Amino acid sequence: MRWFWKVCRFLLIILIGLEVFLQFYNPFTSRIKIEKIILPKNTSYEINQNETNVIDTHILHTKNSLGFRGEEPNKDKKKIIFMGGSTTECFYLSDGKDWPNLLAKKLEQKDTHFWVNNAGMDGHSTFGHLKMLKNYVIPLKPKYIILMCGLNDLHIKEANQFEEKKLSWTQSIYQSLEIPSTIINLLRARQAQKAGLNHQIIPNISLTEKLEISDSVINELANEEKEKLKQYKKRLNKFAQMCKKNNITLILVSQSILFSNEYDLVSDVYLGNIKTGNLNGKTMEKMIKLYNQATEEIANKNRLKFVPLAKRLPKDSRFFYDGYHFSNEGSEMVSEIIYDELKFNLK
Repeated sequence: MRWFWKVCRFLLIILIGLEVFLQFYNPFTSRIKIEKIILPKNTSYEINQNETNVIDTHILHTKNSLGFRGEEPNKDKKKIIFMGGSTTECFYLSDGKDWPNLLAKKLEQKDTHFWVNNAGMDGHSTFGHLKMLKNYVIPLKPKYIILMCGLNDLHIKEANQFEEKKLSWTQSIYQSLEIPSTIINLLRARQAQKAGLNHQIIPNISLTEKLEISDSVINELANEEKEKLKQYKKRLNKFAQMCKKNNITLILVSQSILFSNEYDLVSDVYLGNIKTGNLNGKTMEKMIKLYNQATEEIANKNRLKFVPLAKRLPKDSRFFYDGYHFSNEGSEMVSEIIYDELKFNLK
């Protein structure tokens, strides 16, 4: 048994050493740590890519002192904060080319009294939106919040992710450790990859892998999603009520994706059988329509402005660098559509 304890001591020393190393430098740093959102304040990202020309080959993405994209805080201006997941953050678009900041430029021409910031965060579902709203956005006292959501809720498995609860001292210590949170976030990244929601540039849509799924299976998958939709609406309604309580005008935006039971306007490629994760384009369109309908229901219930982006943005591969995330041209088009919908609502 002596060898067993020697091995245990050896492994313990390695774990302690790894934890110390990760505390000072973690190459897998994530903005979600167990139950807590860590905003990347005063951070910049540089990305080089040569797979497609619909986004920049050299991408510079910077965060301000709040951990958002946009100007530094200005207490003298009315605040508009955009919230959502990766399709709002626009991680692979250079500074100033993400649609919230393009929209901000259009608003400046109409009214210079707005301070606009992009608080979108890659991978966030309504669980994360609620946490972000309570801990970071409400304290800023914005006049408006514009929320695009639904896509990341589609593949949620952790039913109590980000729920508020008082941590015991052991849980607090656990939350401060880097090894557990790193493992959890790597597993979440793997889950997003399986679902096809991570950033996967499509250089040529005509050469993408195909997957056929029968209508009966698609309908079965849609029915399985209905229970999740109930919970999604509860969370989104809670978000709306929190905004109302804090005198914030909430505007909801539907989620627009390229995948659909249609043909690409540019290449004439059928988008319905393109493989995305374990599903195909036709299935994903049906799923996201359910969430967009749920979002519109909550908007109507709370008498909120609803922007039907999914209906207005054409199925055009020039507007996306994959099936979900906007290209430079797509981001410009999204900003124009949303500005057209809101130009008389933002005062």
